[in-house]
Amino acid sequence: MIKFGTGGWRAIIADQFTFENVRRVAKGLSILIKNNRETVKPVVIGHDLRFLSGRFSRAFAEVLVSENIPVLFIENAIPTPMLMYAVEQEELNFGIMITASHNTPEYNGIKLIIKGGKDAPVEITNKLEGFINSISDKEIQHGYFFDYIKEEKIKYYCNKNDYIDSLLEQVDIESIKKKNLKVLFNPMFGVSKDIMGMCLASLRCSVDLINGYRDTMFGNRMPAPMKENLQDMEYRMKSGEYDLGIATDGDSDRIGLYDEKGNYVDANQILKLLYYYLKEYKKLKGGVVRNLTTTHILDRIAKEYNEPFYEVPVGFKYISMKMEEEDLLLGGESSGGLKIRGHVNGKDGILAAILSVEMIAKTNKSIRELLKEIDHKHGKLLFQSLNLPYHSTERSRLQHILFKEKYIPKFSKEIKDISYIDGVKCYFKNGTWLSIRFSGTEPVLRIFMEMNDQIEVKDSIDTILNDKRLSLNEII
Repeated sequence: MIKFGTGGWRAIIADQFTFENVRRVAKGLSILIKNNRETVKPVVIGHDLRFLSGRFSRAFAEVLVSENIPVLFIENAIPTPMLMYAVEQEELNFGIMITASHNTPEYNGIKLIIKGGKDAPVEITNKLEGFINSISDKEIQHGYFFDYIKEEKIKYYCNKNDYIDSLLEQVDIESIKKKNLKVLFNPMFGVSKDIMGMCLASLRCSVDLINGYRDTMFGNRMPAPMKENLQDMEYRMKSGEYDLGIATDGDSDRIGLYDEKGNYVDANQILKLLYYYLKEYKKLKGGVVRNLTTTHILDRIAKEYNEPFYEVPVGFKYISMKMEEEDLLLGGESSGGLKIRGHVNGKDGILAAILSVEMIAKTNKSIRELLKEIDHKHGKLLFQSLNLPYHSTERSRLQHILFKEKYIPKFSKEIKDISYIDGVKCYFKNGTWLSIRFSGTEPVLRIFMEMNDQIEVKDSIDTILNDKRLSLNEII
């Protein structure tokens, strides 16, 4: 059963993620396109550096062309936001990215991008799933990639220069040039090396590179820019010779930062910094949207500037939709993705990175100084997350308790409100919150919270883990 989650369809290579199933998704997309009752336009296809991603992308293209759907094929591995930019730039209806983003090396996946360069909404992926899972093996036909190239039914395509130019248009190049900043850059064995390198060179930054070669095992780590995966980078940053450290995930739609002292700057801090910078220093208008597992400090900043703020379910498509509906300035999520108004219609780690470079250059302040400024003006909350893997047999039991019975553990703080828009989220009267939801891409129960201090964090985690109805200690 092929199922699209918050970040597309992802599965373990050679288990569910096989050439047969990739072709099945391609066949399903061809049916979706033909049922769309619009002029059939080419589908642009890109891929990351994961094991066999390039071959999977060729297999996908072969099926589409066998269904008389032309393909624009990007031969070299690229960032996901570059593919999104291509869909928008070429005014296409669909794009396909072969990637599992930040997942561990054994995974691969498929992201569906729709008109305007946006993540496909659930209405479209539900239709696609229906077509995919009703297809018989005999229905799937395909020819040979290089024959289709000769026949010009598949055409090579590259929008690298246009994408780089679009990124640089978003920042004050001259102000950055004057600072001669020194940056340590870590693409985490992913696809951002060339494009980020070109952008930083254009900004006249001195750059040292680590983990810049292809390794389909990602150094035996998860290619997600979280502190625990960046210890080699942190060691280098502690030397104090860099103004900024930048890390991007496997397909470059998420970032992590290090300040000049070698302190890790997490996704929530990056969101606070950039939204505050855009409002306080660049004087830009516009509100903010975050998913329900992201810092509420963004709401406080927006409120200070009389701007609207919104909460949406997990899945960047909801952030992109709300930004478009309300013409918002910034949207983001605690997992490291963010979008700025006026660029790609999805998360873009490279844009977030070079905007962070501009922030340091134009404010003439360190990241630590800016965070203290934000804490002083808008207060401070302690963010904590916890992932609990579970066996597939446990999911239905937990879903029934949490979402059918709507059972809530007995927290020591008084609850103000409860939301079920995505999992269950408790808003406490003292301004803190806690969320429990199932991951959309892997068998993990995700717990997020923002509390006033470590004591409240420990008390909340203990309450959940020791709850006899949930019995979570037994499945860890």
